Amino acid sequence: MLTKKNVLWYSLTAIFLAINIYMLFHNLGKGYLIQTDEAYHATNAYEMFKQDNWIVNTYRYATDYFNSKPPLCLDIMVLSYKIFGISAFAVRFPSALFGLITCIAIIAFLLHDKKTYAAAFFPMFFGACSPFFTFHMYRAAEMDALYNLFFVIAMISLYKMSQCHNLMYVYGLSLGLAFMCKGPHSALIFIIGLLYIPKCKEAFKSIKRIIISALLAAFIPCSWMVKRYMFDKGNLLNALFVGEVADRVSNSDKSVPAHIARFLSSNIFIIFVVLLIAVSLVAVVYMRASKEKIPPMAKSFLSDNYLFVIWVIVPVLFFSFTDFHSWYIYTSNIALCILSSRLADYCITEPGGNKPAAKIIITAVSLLLTLFFIIPTIKNDINLIGTGGNPIDLFTNDIQEFRKKYDDEYSEINAYLIPAYRTSGEESDHWDPEYVAPAEMYADLVPVDGTVDNFLSDPDSILILDKDLWDEYSSVLTGHVILYDNSYLIFSNEMY
Repeated sequence: MLTKKNVLWYSLTAIFLAINIYMLFHNLGKGYLIQTDEAYHATNAYEMFKQDNWIVNTYRYATDYFNSKPPLCLDIMVLSYKIFGISAFAVRFPSALFGLITCIAIIAFLLHDKKTYAAAFFPMFFGACSPFFTFHMYRAAEMDALYNLFFVIAMISLYKMSQCHNLMYVYGLSLGLAFMCKGPHSALIFIIGLLYIPKCKEAFKSIKRIIISALLAAFIPCSWMVKRYMFDKGNLLNALFVGEVADRVSNSDKSVPAHIARFLSSNIFIIFVVLLIAVSLVAVVYMRASKEKIPPMAKSFLSDNYLFVIWVIVPVLFFSFTDFHSWYIYTSNIALCILSSRLADYCITEPGGNKPAAKIIITAVSLLLTLFFIIPTIKNDINLIGTGGNPIDLFTNDIQEFRKKYDDEYSEINAYLIPAYRTSGEESDHWDPEYVAPAEMYADLVPVDGTVDNFLSDPDSILILDKDLWDEYSSVLTGHVILYDNSYLIFSNEMY
């Protein structure tokens, strides 16, 4: 029931949810598709779209074993292409949408759990997690956004399972769908579930419920694995279950402290630590003012939030000791956002006695911290994206203009590239993924590795040359028809 005292908190929730929406969608299609790994995924999805293929991902029209993840996220990117057309916005839109759904789902969960204050704080802390909006998550053509949405649904189901045993079915289905996004990484959901059994053991007294939940978790992944095995035997499955994981584990002793230190210096961990200090101060002040004993807060809070604590800790430790990239730990950041929100709520309602002073202190601290992190993210990253004149932005623009000028005339033609700017250490005859994605998506070109000599010996091809390199190649290219002239020169093999 809406009361006057809750209007402020609901309004605060709505304001920061609106800010999150802005952070998710503003300039979403601006800026080039970066190599890690959205350019790769955008190309996968484009080729699947073009070939009307929903099962086997390809890269440069060859079966792709580098991106060995199951195809659910790529399939949704294909669907987005069908709805919005081929663009960076379209391929990034699913991630932004899933970010919004994740935020709303957690707010709804907190409200259902009668944590009104936590529901107001959560979108603040969510927005303060700058990496969510700057790299490899909610504004990128990646698989992490949907994976983390299923992770969140699984964790909420687990938390509520003691009250509603049949939520085990939702947990099982979410586990299976998370696997279809990121493969074996979904095992973390299972591990956390095992650790949480003491809190929801009543749900496990039904063998029928356990079996059905296991079947829900296994049905879609197993169906896909059978279908994929029929295509290439065990090649992709070997890459999925053995390849990357084995490589990571073999190097796992090299950077564990660095991974943990990175998490401990994250925005949301800083916020959590400051809130802990604020809770302690409020408790001390309230205890002295009321001359009452404060019950053991740590034990009480940890007991109610045990799931969120292990949700924070398990992924950090697992991915740190297996030397995976920093974005694999983003799920711990989501958990810590929830835990921080519930800590702020707990401080106001328990040691703070729901007094105005406690509300003002905790809200002021939270607002100052979140705005300190949110404002630079909006100002320096989201608002300025794509305005810096990056060579790949210029390449993308030129490819789009080239397609407008010639329509389908050069569709599916071999294209050679000589760039001045490279993001990999490969030789100059290699196409980086940042160049492959726009070349295929916007001009339907066929990127071919090779030098100017290869272009000259391939009569049905074009050459894309960074204009800054013209002097170096002018002696051999003079006389060839220039199809397009801007930041990049596009040559035909025809002569004047």
